[in-house]
Amino acid sequence: MDVAALASSQSTRSSTALSQLTGNLDSFLTLLTTQLKNQDPLDPLDTEKFTSQLVQFASVEQTIQTNKHLETLIGLQAAADRDGALAMLGKTIFVASDKAAHQGAGATWSYSLPQATAQVRLLIVNDKGQPVAQLTGDPASGAHALVWDGKASDGTMAPAGVYRLIADAKDSAGASAQVAIEAATRANGVLFGAAGAQLETPIGLIALSGVKRVVSAQ
Repeated sequence: MDVAALASSQSTRSSTALSQLTGNLDSFLTLLTTQLKNQDPLDPLDTEKFTSQLVQFASVEQTIQTNKHLETLIGLQAAADRDGALAMLGKTIFVASDKAAHQGAGATWSYSLPQATAQVRLLIVNDKGQPVAQLTGDPASGAHALVWDGKASDGTMAPAGVYRLIADAKDSAGASAQVAIEAATRANGVLFGAAGAQLETPIGLIALSGVKRVVSAQ
């Protein structure tokens, strides 16, 4: 069941619950009115009990109304996610991943350094973890693009497939520095499911929350 269907189902249940509560409240008020009209003036009804019941009815009604508002928000968010995902179709996106697809023309990554380092070694490995190419990165702070031409260290073209980028940055003291990696891929389709809208890409399904940048349509 997708998000929209779930929101619709929850909305139906809330409407049913509210209808039942309204019927029960009407019955309660009818009985209360009858009791008040026919009470013994010398021995009046205990107002504390029916006041407590009225408070309970009001509390339940408020909870149901809150749920209905939340369901409306869920529906609006699901619609926004669908529109956002569809708008990315055919575009190049950067995602929070170290994996990129080489389909004959190489692959593109982006790596970011929070501060300048002494050196950055970039290693591209295949799906078996075997080294394919090794490059020297820019040690300056900030974001840097890495465009791999798809060639292995021996100069031959690497087979098409999904490759990982491993970045090893060290400061002047030889200590490892933090490196954030993003990969460029293409949004070829959209899958709508229980997990919400997900983009179909050459490196697998990508949640919308994993998209960091949308670059261009190609």
